[in-house]
Parts: sequence; C-alpha cells; structure tokens
Amino acid sequence: MIHSHHDIVIVGSGIGGLSTFLYLTESDAFKAGELSLCLIAKSTLSTTNTDWAQGGIAAVHAIGDDVEKHIEDTMVAGADVNDKQVVRKVVEAAPALLNDLIRWGTCFDKNAANDYDLAQEGGHSEARIWHVEDQTGHAIQVALMQSAIVSDNAKILENTLLVNVIKDVNGLFHLHLFDVTNACFFEITTSKLVLATGGAGMLYAKTTNQHVATGDGIFFAQKLGATIENLSYVQFHPTGLFHDGNISFLVTEALRGAGAVLRNQQGIAFMHQYDKRLELAPRDIVSRSIITEMKKQGDACVWLDATHLSSEVIDHHFPAIKSQCKALLNIDIAKELIPVVPVQHYSCGGIKVDVFGETNVSGLFAIGEVASTGLHGANRLASNSLLEAIAFAKFATEKLLDTKHEVNLKAPVHFKLECFDIDRNQVQNLISQHAGIIKNTKGLQQALAALQFIKSNAVAVSFDPYQFASGVLLDVGILLIEDALRQDQNRGVFYNEDLVNDLVP
Repeated sequence: MIHSHHDIVIVGSGIGGLSTFLYLTESDAFKAGELSLCLIAKSTLSTTNTDWAQGGIAAVHAIGDDVEKHIEDTMVAGADVNDKQVVRKVVEAAPALLNDLIRWGTCFDKNAANDYDLAQEGGHSEARIWHVEDQTGHAIQVALMQSAIVSDNAKILENTLLVNVIKDVNGLFHLHLFDVTNACFFEITTSKLVLATGGAGMLYAKTTNQHVATGDGIFFAQKLGATIENLSYVQFHPTGLFHDGNISFLVTEALRGAGAVLRNQQGIAFMHQYDKRLELAPRDIVSRSIITEMKKQGDACVWLDATHLSSEVIDHHFPAIKSQCKALLNIDIAKELIPVVPVQHYSCGGIKVDVFGETNVSGLFAIGEVASTGLHGANRLASNSLLEAIAFAKFATEKLLDTKHEVNLKAPVHFKLECFDIDRNQVQNLISQHAGIIKNTKGLQQALAALQFIKSNAVAVSFDPYQFASGVLLDVGILLIEDALRQDQNRGVFYNEDLVNDLVP
C-alpha cells in the first residue's frame, strides 16, 4: 500500500474543491514551498454537479440593486431561518468573488452596451445572475480546471474513491483510497481535510445530479463525529424536462425569469392561484404548486410555455435547452410547450460548519453543497449555490493558511473495509416515495423501518465501487429520514402534511 502525506487534502473537484485548491496555490506559503496539497476527484475532474449547473451565479452589480436587497431575497427564500451573519458575509463578498472567477478565465455574457448581461431568477427582486448562456457551470468548471496548477507540491488524483477515513490520536487524518483505474488501494495522510463532495441526489430515483453525487461527504463526516443538520431540507427544481416517465434534463430557472409561463394540461396558467410572484416565486413554492396542480387532474406533468419569447432571446440565452428539447422530444420551444415536472436538485442541509467552513471536528472542513453553512436556511435562493461554494472556499483558505501544519508522529490505524450487496433501486424508490416534496409521518416511519431492515439484512460482498456507493446511499438515506422525522414544523422545502402549517399550497 502506497503512503504519502499532504498538508491539506481536498476531496471533490467542483467549484468548491477547485476554488479552494486555486486559492491555496496562490498563497505565499504554497509559493514558498511550505505547503503541500492534494485534490482527489471521484471520477474525472469534470464529472461534477458544477459542470451541469445552468442558470448562473448571483452577485450585486446592476444600478438599482444593492447588498441589502440580495440579503433580503436570500432570507425570504430561506424562510428566515438562515444565519443572517453568514448571509451578509457571503453577499458582501460576492462581487469580488466574481472578479476571481473572471481572473481565472470565466467569460460571463455581456450585453450590447458591453456590460454584464444579468438575468433574473425566482426569488430575486432584481437581475443579478451572472451567466454564460445557459451553461454557466460548465464554463466555470472548464476555467477552474485550466487554471489549476499541478506541481511537486500540488497533486490532483482522478478516478480515486475515498472508502474510509480515520483521525488518529495525534489529530492526523488517514484516508483509505481506491484507485479505480488500477484497481488498487492506497493511503494518504493529511493535517487538514476539506470535504467538497457535492450533494446526495442519487438518493432519489430522479435527480438533476451527476451519478457521483452519493452523499459521500455526509457519510464520512458523520463517521468522524461531525454534526449533520437539516439533511431533509432537500430542494426540488420545479422544471425537470419530462419524457417517457423520466427526467433527463434541467430546464433552467432563467427561462421563467425571461418570461416563460407554467400551464396545466388544459393550457391554463395557474401560478397566480398560489403566489403573487407567479413563476418567480421561490423554488419550494413553485414545486409544491406544480405537484398540487398535477394532483387535481391526475396529470403526469405540467407545461412550460416559452412560445411568446422572441427567437433572439431563446437562441442567445437558452441554446442548450433548445437543442436538448429538440434532440430528446423533437420540440421547438419557440413554438411548442415544454413538459416539465419537479425533480430532486439540491441539498440545503448537510455538514454543519462555522463561518470559515470548519466543522466541530478540528481540521475537518466542508465546502459547497455538502455543507450546511446557514446561507440557504430552509430553501436555497436560485444561483446562490455556486456563490456559496466559492465564498466558503475563500473563507476556509484564511483559516487553512492561518493554522500551522505540523506532522505529528503517525499513530497506527486499522482500516476496516465493508461492502454489502445493496439494492440501490429499492433504496431510491423508498426515499423518492416517502421523502419527496410532500411527506407524511406514517410514510417516513415506513421508509425508515424498510431502510433499517435492508441494512440489517445486507450480505457482505467483495469490494466493488458501485456496491460501496450504494451502501453509502443507504446510510445517508437513513440519516435523511431520521432528520425528517425530527422536524416539528414546515418551512421552506420541508413539507409534512401532518404538521400544522401555513405554507402554500
């Protein structure tokens, strides 16, 4: 087994992980050769949820907009349970963070006046969404990858799966890793561990997440003793492209921001029945409204109508959506309605961290979707996710560099590798059925009992990356259901129809 040591190890290659890596490589300590880094990617460097993010990243820029408006919009969307100190810190930092992305090579769209072409999305009172057509995440991912410097003291390992982590008595993290390409195990030790592993979308049968989003960070943080909070605050995106009973593509919120209208199967616009902000209400409200409208008639989907938008707007701002709808459904979105349905999209809860991204476990940090920072509260405001990831990458760097990296004598550790034969489809179907947009207590209890039964009766098998990830999903799914049963009121994305509430609908 190969052993190596790095001062800081980052697990995850989306905007959270790569931004942390870049900020650290720009530090004086790194340039002086006093800091060694290693970034670990579960698959290829580009296989991230960041790469699939369409809409954009929120930051105040336009005349008439200001920080207070962005703060207020974030608090309203989050059901006012956000940490306002964190919200202010992130929102105030946003413009400078956008400059960092530009400096690293992201070319955001500009308008005819050669100023940045800002879009408006649900929950935002002003246009403040910086974007690159409808493929913003991909543009950011490419820019960050191209800016990442690999050297003797900055390693990047792709197709490398974290299978266990232990913190020894001297405070050193021991990572047990599996090299997928060469089918072999090896070990890395580190003084500081950063989890930037993304979400847990694969808990659900239908999700907008990449296949690598199996909740790994939650699983390992919990093993290390970190606090996990509000895991059941799961955001569903209102408009997943629907065809053949499947969700295959995300139709960005920016299309509704540009004026697209939701209609039921009778062709009637319905959002006015649920919220005065119509299609630009926060995602939790729009998602529940769509589900309620579908239940009225027993419909499988609703329609998103963009036919009244100009072809110039569609061609310039939404080329990917236009081409995907044509390729998958042979639909011309300039002339035909788009079938949509809500789909699992984002985890608002996760590993609890402080304002520098550090957990209650000393030396363990969490950045991006895997973390619960307090920014989102009970519901994420559109395009605040990419912002949160780079913001906490910046904040965490301050503390990562502020701490002296000492290699204590390695205490012996023994890794116990467990892998079980888990029916992933069964786990996903249970969670999708009982922990979706609208839940009830009996269903949650049934799901918990079923998941615990699966776990207690699972048969041990030889190590296999897919089966290992399925076991992680099972454990994280149990944590999610347990959290849902602890919730005592409805707010934001969390909705249990057995609880007294005044949420819409």
